[in-house]
Amino acid sequence: MQVGQIAIEKDSKKKSELMDDELDLLPIFTKTTNRTRIPSETLEHIDALKNIDQALSRFKLNKNEIRVYLYLARFGAHKAQSIAEALGVHRTEAYKILRRLEEQGLITRVMERPMKFLAVPFATVLDNLIEERRQKVYQMEQHKAELLKMWASLPEPESVNKRKETFQVLEGKKHISVRLSELLENAESEFHMIISDENLIWLYNTPFLDNVQDKSEEKGITTRLMTNYSPTSSYVLEEMEIGEGDFAYLKKEKIPGFFMNDKGEMILFMGNDQNNVTGMWTNYETLVESYRILFSLLWKKK
Repeated sequence: MQVGQIAIEKDSKKKSELMDDELDLLPIFTKTTNRTRIPSETLEHIDALKNIDQALSRFKLNKNEIRVYLYLARFGAHKAQSIAEALGVHRTEAYKILRRLEEQGLITRVMERPMKFLAVPFATVLDNLIEERRQKVYQMEQHKAELLKMWASLPEPESVNKRKETFQVLEGKKHISVRLSELLENAESEFHMIISDENLIWLYNTPFLDNVQDKSEEKGITTRLMTNYSPTSSYVLEEMEIGEGDFAYLKKEKIPGFFMNDKGEMILFMGNDQNNVTGMWTNYETLVESYRILFSLLWKKK
């Protein structure tokens, strides 16, 4: 087989794997709906547009709103009719989309005949969307204490399910991060961690370790952390301040990472595959106590 034939086959394979949502982005990049001949370099740009599309969807913009905005951002001011034709949406729907985008501050009108619409620069849109999200988070933080007080004031139902011992599987870093924050929040006096240097640097790049430091200072929680020695773990530990807590290096032991508080809860890491982190939360008394004893033994050996 010749080199040219190999390249053709690779391009053909890429095209055959192009999903419908990626094909829908073609007019935004090429201003054409021709889907029969797609150069390989175009496929790379489509992939970039797909990532941008997915990022914008997190700000509660629907599929067609994102497509219309990106089309205007790339090709400048256009009439509603030409936008509808280029993206394959009904003209009435296009006007509704443009009105919503204008209300959200993503586009502006060009007051001429016929009337055209112009996208606000992409960098400005990102800044505005991020700031809007930040303000919502800030407002929720401001009302947190009030909301918790309201919740605590509610009368307890006559029949309340008592605490049950259970297991919960945690899939992925995002899910584990949320539950780790809850585990830390529930701690009253102690919080213990054993973690590999690979997972330590992952948590270092999240708010979790900052929260550990804050809890140590605010609530006087005694935090103990053990990890294997490496330049990575050494750097992270030098950056951390945990009040009355302490650090230690494991002596050759290779065990799954785990986290526990003094309320009988723990999270156990089930593997060290950085691309597919899995964990398990449990409040089983015998299991938590077993790991508490294990932690104490390892701490004494430090």
